[in-house]
Amino acid sequence: MHAYRPDHYEELGVPRTADAEAIRTAYRALAKQLHPDLSEGDGGDSKEAFLRLQEAYGVLSDPERRARYDRDLDRQAAMTQAAREAAHRPIRPRPIQPRAATTAARPAAAVRPRTSSPMSSRIWGLSGYLAAIGLVVIVTAGIALSQLLFPPEPPSITIVKVDPDRRGRAGRGGASGAPQLPPDPGILTKDVDRAVQAQIARVEAARKQVEAQRGELEAHKAPSGNAAQPQTPAMLVPRVECSGRGTTIVLTRESGSVKVTYDNGPPVQPRISDLGTGTILVSRIEPTNRFAVAFTRGERDSTMLLMFGQTGNLQQTINVKCTVAAF
Repeated sequence: MHAYRPDHYEELGVPRTADAEAIRTAYRALAKQLHPDLSEGDGGDSKEAFLRLQEAYGVLSDPERRARYDRDLDRQAAMTQAAREAAHRPIRPRPIQPRAATTAARPAAAVRPRTSSPMSSRIWGLSGYLAAIGLVVIVTAGIALSQLLFPPEPPSITIVKVDPDRRGRAGRGGASGAPQLPPDPGILTKDVDRAVQAQIARVEAARKQVEAQRGELEAHKAPSGNAAQPQTPAMLVPRVECSGRGTTIVLTRESGSVKVTYDNGPPVQPRISDLGTGTILVSRIEPTNRFAVAFTRGERDSTMLLMFGQTGNLQQTINVKCTVAAF
């Protein structure tokens, strides 16, 4: 008998006319059910079913391998159909015809009509049955020879080590070498968690930096009483425009005072402070006092927009570029 060839279309539950998107969707849906780390059934059966699913998806997702697989299916179906037809085709015994010349030469009395006996009918039936068996054997040998000459595509199985995750599945994953799903937002969330934690760390670092700058600003504030107030830093040019990530800030100098406009809003007079570290902090640039800009003296690209929440905590920082150095 010929080697067993799995039906990848049946394994994925899609017809042979399914496109790449339908195959990908069916694979993802079944992978969530059959993955050893996610299924609730027997671990061995789930692993074997998941390996068959990966083999089917690996063949049908590759256009060249899928074309070869379809040709093999058509050839196998044709050979099987031919064997079935040969096995069910009746073989009729050839009737015995009297020889005209012999009959003419013999006397009329010597000519005896031939009648088929039950024994001859049995012999003819047995010979037909043996001939059908021989034909089936020949067809089966042809199929086996085609399998040797055209071996099936070896299965492509990718087995990787599954790292222990926060759900406590270390005993079922990495130690046994269970296969791991391809990256899928609906299944694997570790990468997303790491990215979120990294973003939180960056925001926390920016918040600490701004708090340090605000602390320096408070330290440089003049004490109450008759002490001299610190001199407000002066702009270098009459107009500066800074933009980044869809946000635009415009500073204009008129008659010694500075006006600032945030995203084409109404111009307001900001509070400008020198932090003493080469950084000029421009705050109160918007009615709710939730935005500030940190300028670096003599720099046009080292500018940062600071966005605060309702309670005054820093929520986001945006790097912006200016047309010229503002201070």
